[in-house]
Amino acid sequence: MTHNPSQKPTDHQPRPALWLALLGVFFVGLNLRAAITSVAFVLPQIRSDLALGTTAAGLLTTVPLLAFVCFSMQVPRWGRRFGMARLILFAMILLAVGFAIRLIPNAAVLFIGMAVVGLSIAIGNVLLPAYIKARYPDRAGPLMGVYTVALYLGPALAAAGTLPIVRATGSWQIALLSWGVLLVGAIPLWLPQVLGSARTLPGTAVKSGQAPLKLWGSPLAWSVTIYFAVLSVLFYTVNGWLPTMLQDRGNSAELGASVLTVVNFVAIPFALVVSMLVARTRSQVWATVSGSVLLGAGLAGIFFAPASTWVWWAICFGIGHGTATGVGFSLAMLRTRTVQGTAALGAMSQTAGYALSAVGPVGAGALRELSGNWDAVIWVILSIVLAQTLAGLYAGRALFVDDMKLIKGSVDRARA
Repeated sequence: MTHNPSQKPTDHQPRPALWLALLGVFFVGLNLRAAITSVAFVLPQIRSDLALGTTAAGLLTTVPLLAFVCFSMQVPRWGRRFGMARLILFAMILLAVGFAIRLIPNAAVLFIGMAVVGLSIAIGNVLLPAYIKARYPDRAGPLMGVYTVALYLGPALAAAGTLPIVRATGSWQIALLSWGVLLVGAIPLWLPQVLGSARTLPGTAVKSGQAPLKLWGSPLAWSVTIYFAVLSVLFYTVNGWLPTMLQDRGNSAELGASVLTVVNFVAIPFALVVSMLVARTRSQVWATVSGSVLLGAGLAGIFFAPASTWVWWAICFGIGHGTATGVGFSLAMLRTRTVQGTAALGAMSQTAGYALSAVGPVGAGALRELSGNWDAVIWVILSIVLAQTLAGLYAGRALFVDDMKLIKGSVDRARA
């Protein structure tokens, strides 16, 4: 099944116009990373003010990822009970609460605030693609496109603006709170989706006598999970360590910042275009494999090639990252026939992905300490990119996890 304009929404109620949906998805997406990535830029000030050690400071940015791991598998059930649109709105309100909690100058309270932020973002991460599939299946390409663009643009805005706000205000609390301004757009723009949708959209509830999908035993589900997991580990590990890697090899600190800037801005248009294209093709192997290959080639070039060629390898890496993100965040929707399946597969892939992301940056630092250089870290990263390529060969095929159980049942009956 290909997502194309001929598809009709599963909900027969009038729905908000596409432009409202695009704005709502875009502004909700902007909030799904910036609240976390902005913390990295003020860690020195946090450590100084709250007397945190290096390990405690590192755990601060890991707490939201652990919240993803703990709660992502529960989110589909909450969505069926309360309604996906309502729960996404609740997540944005809960995120505002998390911002407020982080204003309190106390280390323990700050960790609680980061956990609240993580819970709210976990809800949005899992339910937004499932909601798009349920409410706008005939416009899935453009909506997933603006979603993935927002996932890049949010951290880019945080990277560009957090330190200037600290310098202007002298307060890291105000700098972190400032990204709550994104909620000023997200909450009112999402309200039309809540007012115009049923409490539980068709396809989100498990029908009587229908067993939930058993994804943990599905090779296809695992291939999607591996692909997303590697993408997630790369994002957090590379953004956390690449400037240090390059500086340790004799390059300037400015070079590392320039590389990440080029990577992120190049990735944005490719994430948008690929998100739209994969929704129109039966097979997405072309995107899964090319994204992984370009990721590996770009990273190897940035690290091993002469520094004078960095911009070309950064562009290569950015194209790969945008391509892999465009297809990676769409796979849960593309490999399932039902909204229930999309939410369940999204929860599975994100639980595994963010579990690895929580240990990725820490593991990279530990391996650097053990080996004495970054070469071993790069080779491990390139190895997992190879695993992502192999997973992409299967995850990109025009198959559906919903069908795997039916096929297995038919085979079992034939053997009997």
